Amino acid sequence: MSLLASVKLRHLRIVLAVQEADSLAQAASRLHISPAAVSKALAEVEAVFGEPLFERGRGWVRLTPLGAAVLASARTVHAELQGLADTVQGLRGGYEGELNLGVKAISLHPFVAATLAEFALHHPHVRVSLVEGTARDLREQLDDGRIHLLFARLSADIVQSGLAKAAVLSDDVVIAASANHPLAAQAQVSWKELVQQRWCLPAPGTLMRDHLEQVLAARRLRLPRQYVETSDMAMASALFSLSPHVTMVPRQVALRHLGAPVGTVLPVSVPDARDSVGMIWNEALPLRPTARLFRDLALHRLGAKAPRPDAPAP
Repeated sequence: MSLLASVKLRHLRIVLAVQEADSLAQAASRLHISPAAVSKALAEVEAVFGEPLFERGRGWVRLTPLGAAVLASARTVHAELQGLADTVQGLRGGYEGELNLGVKAISLHPFVAATLAEFALHHPHVRVSLVEGTARDLREQLDDGRIHLLFARLSADIVQSGLAKAAVLSDDVVIAASANHPLAAQAQVSWKELVQQRWCLPAPGTLMRDHLEQVLAARRLRLPRQYVETSDMAMASALFSLSPHVTMVPRQVALRHLGAPVGTVLPVSVPDARDSVGMIWNEALPLRPTARLFRDLALHRLGAKAPRPDAPAP
């Protein structure tokens, strides 16, 4: 009997579940079977390959190199089966199921919201979940297929990866201040003055925080000492309304969230950010039909075509 004939779908499901749960007991709980059944199925698939797929310890498991290779194939097969089920449902009575979108870049909220509204008109039965988290966590979820599309910063590691992407927005950057801020009345504002103000400091790891640190370093200035650290524009707007603050944001974000009567853009020159923000997807895994439909709609709104995974970012 060939190797492929010996590997069953349930074996691949077990490998996926154990990797995602990080333990046999938690995998059993997710699959609603006993830990003994998980151990038996894992032993069966390891017997097929002739080597362990996981290293085991008390309360933990870790993939072996062979396990990583089997896991990659298991994810592909799982995604293909999900896509087939979605396609069959779509042909029978309209697309249903779930679409998980990772959203990290605040400046993309208007674009994502507008695309969601149009998507819902065509596919009203698709349930969409917007997933938030750290950039690292969302990238891991994109890699293993838990989220289907990611709207985030096209940072250097993303651009140089094998992931497919399309730039959505490359906006200029401004310094916004509360409408009643003393600096708002000045004809010109210096960076030395800015770092002495109270800030809504962009959160670490965000495009705006990295860009601010680069701008200040080029001028041999340190980060402000008085600040509230947040990239939540609702919170920034509330703070702007209550007391004088400044922040660095893309212009469209400033106009949408921190415009009059809440705030104003200060007369200070800000260098352009090196990175843009956009839509990212993992072509190593087959896109579910619902995800492909949403991606293609987003690209249509941008007037773009789906680029190759190895194509340079726009």
